[in-house]
Amino acid sequence: MTTTDHDPRIRTTPPSLAGETTQNPAPHKVAGRDSRQTTPIVRSLALLDKDPRYDRRTGHAALPIEVCFLDGSKTTTTLEMDPGRVLLLSAQLERAVALRAKAQEAAAT
Repeated sequence: MTTTDHDPRIRTTPPSLAGETTQNPAPHKVAGRDSRQTTPIVRSLALLDKDPRYDRRTGHAALPIEVCFLDGSKTTTTLEMDPGRVLLLSAQLERAVALRAKAQEAAAT
């Protein structure tokens, strides 16, 4: 996200890239006297305990995730990844597992 001014209330998002898909939750009204609509701010994402789907034809994988918003609400969706992102995630997870094993070995000695 980029800002157009130093005022944090005035923000614009960069334009979407060609072919990029975005998922914007439906705006909801702010409680209280303000009737302007706002888009919820995402606090975190969590993988669900479900198997990913894999499309053999395109090489894309879809991971089921839970999206948690700052207001406490949650929703589920899928994180769609192209073949390059699938390989990148695989390498990152392998590194994380190796670092965890190394830390456990160091703690045991």
